[in-house]
Amino acid sequence: MMVQLERGQKGLGLSLAGHKDRNCMAVFVCGLNPNGEAYKMGGIEVGDEILEVNGIVLHGRCHLNASAIIKGLAGPIFKIVILRRKAAINDIAVRPLTQFPVTLEEDEANEEKFSGYPNVRNVIVEKGNHSLGIMIIEGKHSEMGQGIFISDILDDSIADKAGLEVGEMILAVNKDLLLGANYETAANILKRAEGVVTLVLSNPIKQLTSNDQKRVTIDEKLEVIPNSTAAKISSTPRAVTPIPPNIDVIRPPSSLAEPVVVEDPSTCSITPGKETIIEVKANNQAMGLFLVGGKDTLISDKIIVLEILPGGAADKDGRIQAGDQILEVNGTCLKDATNEAALQTLRQILPKIKLVILRPTSSECVTIEADLARKPGKGLGLSVIGRASGKGAYVSEILNGGVADIDGKITKGDLLISINGQDVENLSAEEIGTLLKTITGRTLLKLRRYKRVSN
Repeated sequence: MMVQLERGQKGLGLSLAGHKDRNCMAVFVCGLNPNGEAYKMGGIEVGDEILEVNGIVLHGRCHLNASAIIKGLAGPIFKIVILRRKAAINDIAVRPLTQFPVTLEEDEANEEKFSGYPNVRNVIVEKGNHSLGIMIIEGKHSEMGQGIFISDILDDSIADKAGLEVGEMILAVNKDLLLGANYETAANILKRAEGVVTLVLSNPIKQLTSNDQKRVTIDEKLEVIPNSTAAKISSTPRAVTPIPPNIDVIRPPSSLAEPVVVEDPSTCSITPGKETIIEVKANNQAMGLFLVGGKDTLISDKIIVLEILPGGAADKDGRIQAGDQILEVNGTCLKDATNEAALQTLRQILPKIKLVILRPTSSECVTIEADLARKPGKGLGLSVIGRASGKGAYVSEILNGGVADIDGKITKGDLLISINGQDVENLSAEEIGTLLKTITGRTLLKLRRYKRVSN
């Protein structure tokens, strides 16, 4: 449905959150401030997913990007397209907000949100692409309730220099609230945070003895933290500090012992079975990837790299391989994307392209057979393109309403193995195309399709 709002002097008063499944990008309404226009005018409810605002599509975007876009719109009229589902309330990354400030000013709002927590302080760190050096647990404090707590800190890490303490509860990371967030959501938010990061912390163990706000940098030349003696950032954890009292661990300790480490996306390797964020220096060149899959194809639940074209940015980078699944491009989730939409995201001409890659731990190819009955004077309704790596050809297009489309067994990206029993894997694309055009009557095609079988 579409809801029209008018922004007044006090603002819309919408609180946004993302999807609890980190593979999905969505923009949910997690709170409506009673002093905001959205609450007063009605039409929007907590749990609504925002798809579009003033013609700008927000579906598939990160909620932080969506918030920045909405704030940047001139207004004052906002035409908002929303999707309302009863089950959506269970998909939101955080619990619906129930407490709001007297005014809509951001600083006052933060003070009000965290007013029920003891010893709240802000810590600002300049972390770049480095790791904060903390381990976290999802736990429940006897007085503060459920939340994300620091369970260990690496010696001489950025967190150690900034004065973070074991047992502190992380209330927010930049604009992302962690109140009610689970371990996976919190770890993902911490990993993705780059550059200057503001942490809002609450210490239930003891009264603060330091300033309420600190700023630390990884540049060793800047002596901004008192009593800092480290000259090197260590990756070796100290002996694990016991979990503070009054905190019940919600998840098993064995699954929480991993530090939240942020590798440099411009150089990190892709680990099979693990989502990896990489940054490719495109230098305003095309990525050069041949993709298959998409919700409008027979491989409906994933976008897969079929080939890396020579000379493209991906080829020069050298880390992406055939069979890799692309989950996200520059913050745009591809989980529910069509094949063409996925291609469009990779056609952006930018200096750098950030991708989330999932490489399967094992894979296999399946053989597809299609028996097509060709009508006199009609083609098969498909086009082929040669392989970049040598002989052979892929199906590059299925024409709507054609013989192949009606048959429904062939999809874009299928590799031709044989035509009417003749092996064509060592023929050129031109030879294969000529063969397909000249055959009359029944045409039996055998094709090979990549299929991901496990992560």
